[in-house]
Amino acid sequence: MDVPIHPGPYSRELLVLQGDHRSTHIWDGELLSQTLRARRGDDLWNFLHDRVLHERVAHRLQATGFYRIIEIGRIQVDWALITVLIERWRPETHTFHLPIGEATVTLQDVEVLYGLPVDGMTFSLPIAMRYMSFVHYLDMLHQLTGFRPQEKAALSGASRMALTPIRQHLELLHPDITDDTEEEHITHYTRLLLLLLFGGVLFPNTSENLVSLRFLHHLQLLDELPYYSWGAAVLGYMYRQMCRARMATQRDVCGFMPLLQFQPPRPQLPPTVAPPFLPLSRRWVLCRRLLREYDAHHNLPLFRDVLDLLEGAQAERDVDMVATDDYIQEPEEIVVSTGLTASSTDHVSITKDHAAAHPAIRR
Repeated sequence: MDVPIHPGPYSRELLVLQGDHRSTHIWDGELLSQTLRARRGDDLWNFLHDRVLHERVAHRLQATGFYRIIEIGRIQVDWALITVLIERWRPETHTFHLPIGEATVTLQDVEVLYGLPVDGMTFSLPIAMRYMSFVHYLDMLHQLTGFRPQEKAALSGASRMALTPIRQHLELLHPDITDDTEEEHITHYTRLLLLLLFGGVLFPNTSENLVSLRFLHHLQLLDELPYYSWGAAVLGYMYRQMCRARMATQRDVCGFMPLLQFQPPRPQLPPTVAPPFLPLSRRWVLCRRLLREYDAHHNLPLFRDVLDLLEGAQAERDVDMVATDDYIQEPEEIVVSTGLTASSTDHVSITKDHAAAHPAIRR
């Protein structure tokens, strides 16, 4: 007699949002081949593809703390991997539920992998900015960057603007950036670059090509940017987008998804390459050449299989391999794609076929 297979969770006292979760529909045979669609604009990387930033601009960006992201460059993301991770993301606990425990992205991951500060002032906006009209935002944009788009199509709503006109304006400014360029123009140029970085890399939205002009508030004083907790803002934004994407009705996902891409053990660099210390994401880029102009779309069922069949021994091996490298992870934290706490969890088995074939994951 076959034992009934329960997909989990047994108790919904905590996991109260299971009804509209993607895992429920996958268990019922739906969404089996649906990969979440990538939503991130490449205007910044397209602009930098065949251009080198002048040292004066690079110096200003280094002072803001964001030059590390530009140095790392565009990271190739595998959207099948991102999809299966989000299928296990629980908005109630902000963790991934896996057979070996719960995993989540931590502030330490953001700081160590990408060098974004996690200490400092809270990223917030004046209440008055919520009620500004598009005319006020355009005036503010012109005052801070010297740029004002002529086409109304470049605007979306009262506070968002397309990235492409900004990139096109930077292409016009770039040849004029020299050693003799006035400091005001260098500042304008730097602010426009940061808008591309915010809208296309760190805080992308499902429109794929829009940036919020509310970021102008923080771009007024570039010298104060390092004092904000940008890592916390990026992480919180990604949490929110994953909570949205885990719903079965959603087809898109956005946010700084390269945070989910890296897993230990970190790759060994060739003898000719000096090992970078921080940010550690450089190691994957240097060794595995993830700096590519296109994204990967690998086998979705295969990734589901790999996560469904994870065992505790694999997590322990990951800890040992991490501990022998130059960056020592705390013993109580097991890193899978980020920090994984070694505790049992009432995880959801994704597919019926898997649960039937592997008694270890039956409930």
